[in-house]
Amino acid sequence: MSAPPPGLAPPAKRSRTNEVQCPYLDTINRHLLDFDFEKVCSQSLSTQNVYSCLVCGKFFQGRGPKTHAYTHATLCGHHMFAHLDTCKIYCLPDNYEVVDSSLDDVIRCLRPSFTPERIEQLDKVATLARDVHGVAYLPGFCGLNNLKKTDYINVVVHQLAHVRPLRDFFLDPRNYKDRPSPLVREFGALLRKIWSRDNFKSVVSPHELVQEVTRASKLRFKIGTSADAADFLGWLLNQLHRDLGGTKRPGSSIIHDVFQGSIRVETLSRKTHLTKRDDADVDATATSAESAGWKRDEKDLNFLYLTLDVPPTPLFKDTQGGNIVPQIPLFDVLTKYNGVRLTDTVRAGVQSRRRYVITKLPKFLVFHFARFSKNNFTAEKNPTIVHIPVKDLELKDQFALEGIASQEATKYDLLANACHDLPAGLDKDGRKEPLQHGTYRVHVKQQSSDQWYEIQDLHVSETMPQLIGLSESLLTIYQRRDA
Repeated sequence: MSAPPPGLAPPAKRSRTNEVQCPYLDTINRHLLDFDFEKVCSQSLSTQNVYSCLVCGKFFQGRGPKTHAYTHATLCGHHMFAHLDTCKIYCLPDNYEVVDSSLDDVIRCLRPSFTPERIEQLDKVATLARDVHGVAYLPGFCGLNNLKKTDYINVVVHQLAHVRPLRDFFLDPRNYKDRPSPLVREFGALLRKIWSRDNFKSVVSPHELVQEVTRASKLRFKIGTSADAADFLGWLLNQLHRDLGGTKRPGSSIIHDVFQGSIRVETLSRKTHLTKRDDADVDATATSAESAGWKRDEKDLNFLYLTLDVPPTPLFKDTQGGNIVPQIPLFDVLTKYNGVRLTDTVRAGVQSRRRYVITKLPKFLVFHFARFSKNNFTAEKNPTIVHIPVKDLELKDQFALEGIASQEATKYDLLANACHDLPAGLDKDGRKEPLQHGTYRVHVKQQSSDQWYEIQDLHVSETMPQLIGLSESLLTIYQRRDA
């Protein structure tokens, strides 16, 4: 080869990926690809160096000779493989990397990504996307697979996926790239799939997140056993807070910055005997309380959600012999935190009276309606309907908001609502546990159109806001107007 003319650099060596035009690009079958499952080799069950066959969709380990992917390529004639971590695509058994613009959709499906500009537009523009089967879906409102009684996880994920600051944080993996927590990584990956426009299917499987939840919770939440969605929400928020490096300092993580509020708990307690009841009233002054044998204690605590006690259903039946299901407004159960009402409890021979005073309202306020109760004999669910307002929830007149500046907004709008339903005809005498026989569904709002959607596992449908207040709500998330 002759030397180049003076002043010109020698021609660059062409890489093999640029020289070779792969003849197997048309063998890729996008209809069979599913990247939602756990990244495990289908032969060796190894989680290291796993590839997906882009022809049949199965997962195999390795790329070199005598590996499962290499053997599959030679025996079955399937040549296109994608590395599930690096997203690089190779042709086997020739073992060269394939770089082609026609594979961009596969890479985007395998690893969805969002630019800051795209994240900013998520709540401003609502446009339908289509999967490879031609099914239309709305990003952010796609169904989630129920992996056998994991619907309580699905509704919590959908609720958190629409809390804008939390969603925006997890859509950008650079915000937590220095955190080695698998739970943080899988939660962020699932949120990106839910909001992606490049999915090959209109539904998403939370398989990897559920597997990590099972491991991190030490089998407290697992496939095949239903659980209280409020228990899972509390565990998930606290675990994400710790894994993100959060401390007790307020605002030390995105979790506390979004959901954390403050409350002052004033407690009067004394030893008592159940056989001897003292009905003397307790005054607010310390002197009268001490003279009656009460000990006063005051603590400032933080909360991620407020538990509201749902009043019990009446024992009487209606004229047709059926149970009466009462309906009450939300404000009736909010009196627990009005700074005036005393809540009485007796435990281990100690009588306690507590007064709750809200001192700081969070940007996103979560209410938990305590519907489930269990003792040594029965497990019951309270079906009382609590009418929750969809807009203009004003808390200034409901809470004794000590320490809160008058100019701070106290008006909230409903963002998401999770409810629990029991099948018709379920045994009413408590012999069947409601959690194991009921189902969850969630209502979420599309911000740009103010349209409400009802999501139950894979089923997504439009709904009216008037119907939300008639459901047996379990978890509601309200967004502050200035948030």
